[in-house]
Amino acid sequence: MAKNASIARTIEQYRTGCLPRRDFLQRLLALGIAPGFAASAAMAFENASWAASTKDVASIDASYDYIIVGAGSAGAALAYRLATMTDARVLVLEAGGTDDVPEIQDPRRWLQTLGTRAAKWFETTRQPQTANRTHSWPRGNVLGGTSCLNAMIFARGHATDYDSWATEGCVGWDYASVLRHFKELETYEGGESQYRGGSGPLFVGVPHPELRHPGGQMFLDASTALGYRPTSDMNGAVMEGPTWVDLTIKDQRRQSTAVAFLKPAMGRRNLTVLTDAPVNKLVLQGGRCVGVEYLHAGQPRVVRSDAEVILAAGTIDSPRILMHSGVGRAADLRAVGIRPAVELPGVGQNLQDHIMAAGMVFESPTPIPASNYNSSEAYMWARSDSRLVAPDIATLYISAPASSSALPLQGLHNGWTVVSGLMRPSSRGTLKLRSNKRTDPPVIDPNYLGTEHDRRVYAKAAQLARETAYQPAFAGVRAKEWLPGPSVKVGTPEWQDFIARSVTTFFHPTSTCRMGVDAMSVVDPELKVYGVSGLRVADASVMPSITTGNTNAPSIMIGWKCGELLRHAA
Repeated sequence: MAKNASIARTIEQYRTGCLPRRDFLQRLLALGIAPGFAASAAMAFENASWAASTKDVASIDASYDYIIVGAGSAGAALAYRLATMTDARVLVLEAGGTDDVPEIQDPRRWLQTLGTRAAKWFETTRQPQTANRTHSWPRGNVLGGTSCLNAMIFARGHATDYDSWATEGCVGWDYASVLRHFKELETYEGGESQYRGGSGPLFVGVPHPELRHPGGQMFLDASTALGYRPTSDMNGAVMEGPTWVDLTIKDQRRQSTAVAFLKPAMGRRNLTVLTDAPVNKLVLQGGRCVGVEYLHAGQPRVVRSDAEVILAAGTIDSPRILMHSGVGRAADLRAVGIRPAVELPGVGQNLQDHIMAAGMVFESPTPIPASNYNSSEAYMWARSDSRLVAPDIATLYISAPASSSALPLQGLHNGWTVVSGLMRPSSRGTLKLRSNKRTDPPVIDPNYLGTEHDRRVYAKAAQLARETAYQPAFAGVRAKEWLPGPSVKVGTPEWQDFIARSVTTFFHPTSTCRMGVDAMSVVDPELKVYGVSGLRVADASVMPSITTGNTNAPSIMIGWKCGELLRHAA
């Protein structure tokens, strides 16, 4: 019976993309399965979950009902909804490759994914408030998108995030409305409840007690000692307070959106997924989007849409594709040699990101145990001012040294960190085209700490992180303060210099195709692009304002909700 259970578990992991083919075969052979049968099983499941590279397939159909551009957090969820809930013919075009990268599947190796083909990199402009540094932004370049690179933290955000969207005119996006979608898309390990789902495709759970990192418990104890009340469920009734985080990890394997949504839907005959298929531009005719031009094995081809095209390429690439198609601020498009088709000045504007103070780094007198999860299992959301109605900062424990490129840590052993972050920035940045060449990277200016409000709150968050690290709970592992250093006092020029050099990113860019009802909005509350029929955007770029928590969960929800909008529109 134990052997049968092991075989079943191995097959399920391979079927859902959690296990590379080589490891699948090796496990079956180790369990006594004949080599021929093992190879046949691998082929059968590959055929059931099929994504074709444009390098390997000569052609596809000339048209589909829906074309989804991007197979990341939102795009995969949207594809799942359309493929499983309708009979529509759906094509997904993914610029990157397959997700069979070993580093992706092991949650403990998530940082290593950034050095693989799973990541593509962008660079910001120099930021005056961060010691005039540039900042690197990795984005997902495989099926599952950035959900294959991230730290797997599943944070919906605060209820007021969504209520503020609705207040600004985005009807149907209030918290009560989106909660239904969050519940539909998840299976929560703790069971179904008023706030949690019990039968969705995405598995969500907290670190198991016997596997939790001891430093995480120290962090929770330290935060509680400072007077913060713990919360039992960061995605339940109360987000604020110290907590063990929700993670998209199942059986110690990453639950990317490729694993949870896309691959289970690939067995449907109405879903076609192409990798290595970057989109050059949209095909516009008479004010309507009728298809896309993409690269098939490096050569431009056009595929048409009989119903709609949905951009789910992310905060960087969705506005890029719009602008390369002539949709955006006319003057900026002309400046790079693109003929404007639709004047939509909000494209590429309103850029937002969570910024992290990395970090308050300490050395332990003894080795720090390895994490069984993502090295970041405990968080706290808090308010920088008690008069606020919702948290605007976060602190978290990392069981490793974490710093910025401007604060090297040579010679440190047994390091650990309390990190802090600005969760509701008021600064707004921009994304613009560098040229009319699709391969040229855009000009990204996040305008980090561009307002006095952000500078003040960010510094408060950093101060809280330091105060947390000096609580008695950490006494046994606090041999030496490496950063900012015991001689650096709050409010001094040295402190201000540390603050500027500590800035790095949580990798949560949003809002470059803002949803709304004013002149700077790019999409309406049904995610339809203003001025172009047959075209929607569904990803983090449509957020009117960034959510208080990590952005993967709301991105998935946006794709899921878009599927429902399309289903009702059909």
